[in-house]
Amino acid sequence: MLFGFMHVGLPLLYILWMRHIALTRPWNVKVDTSYSPKVTVILPTYNESQVISKKLENLLAVEYPRELIDVIVVDSASTDGTVSFAKAFMAQHPTFRMNVLEESERRGKSKALNLAVKIAEGDIFVTTDADTYWDPDVLKIILPYLADPLVGVVTGTEVPLNPDQSLATRSEVAYHAAYEPIRVGESKIHSTLVLNGELSAYKRESFGGFDELSGGDDMGAAIKVAEKGFRCLQVPEAKTYNNVYHTWRGKTTVKVRRAEQMIFLWLLCLRMMIRKRLTLPLAIMVPELYLHLLNPFVGILFCCLGLLTVLQNPVLILPVLVLVALPTTRRYLISFFVHNTFLLIGFLKHIKGDRHVTWTKVQETRATTAFQHR
Repeated sequence: MLFGFMHVGLPLLYILWMRHIALTRPWNVKVDTSYSPKVTVILPTYNESQVISKKLENLLAVEYPRELIDVIVVDSASTDGTVSFAKAFMAQHPTFRMNVLEESERRGKSKALNLAVKIAEGDIFVTTDADTYWDPDVLKIILPYLADPLVGVVTGTEVPLNPDQSLATRSEVAYHAAYEPIRVGESKIHSTLVLNGELSAYKRESFGGFDELSGGDDMGAAIKVAEKGFRCLQVPEAKTYNNVYHTWRGKTTVKVRRAEQMIFLWLLCLRMMIRKRLTLPLAIMVPELYLHLLNPFVGILFCCLGLLTVLQNPVLILPVLVLVALPTTRRYLISFFVHNTFLLIGFLKHIKGDRHVTWTKVQETRATTAFQHR
């Protein structure tokens, strides 16, 4: 019971507390709806011929003064004609301020983003992905928060376009339902360090570069922003839409890579906090460090002791069967279990020094979507 409370109960209490803060606490931010800086959207690509034209059409539809926004497509040595599609789109829309950079080799997403930053003209850099789509008014939602001098980056909220396609997608929806309120609640307290690369807007003066060592471009950049003393916010109204992996093979490929990066970066946060280089509130840092670095190992003890207890008292399996039989509960239990399993695998990879700044693409997320502009 003790390890069960530590493994499941403590995270649940933190989720509920952050959800309450996210719903009830006002933003301590000076929001200015008239704030209209120059914006550079950075779109990294690698073999995105299936979606690149549709993505550029989506960016073209963004409601923002055309003279204040430009797009940089930075391609990492695609072999499927992605660059040709991007240049054809640029030729068809001569008033669309757009540039295409071509890398001679694939060096990782963070290196590609940093390359684009070197020539970016905007006061704000906004990252996005080729298989992700925005509502037309998304910049009008996020930019007013960046008017506050203390806010360094604002990120959006991911919305899966295929939530009921499979058990893998349903468990991903459960993951988002549990963890997105945490990011918003932390933002209202001070900052969240977990950003969504599908939509993250960085203020130039707060920006410290995308982390090329871990390969975790979004969280790595957020840590550098927070280290400079700026806040990192997630705004729930700023939504991005994309297909999520619908097979367990695809989910595992993405999640293990992500877990590997997060373990590296949370250990970095721990060292920075000890050296007082990262001064975020303990109410945020302690729970996050526990959830990512300690709780997966508590889960091993809980599962081992739970199995022994059930073997000695078989009747105790009945409450477990009831929880598994309920669709909603089953979805959250599976999501929680696989999330911690991925973190354990990520920890093992970190110990082995098995880090990758480039990774295997999951093509199933590039499927044609039914997304329509709102």
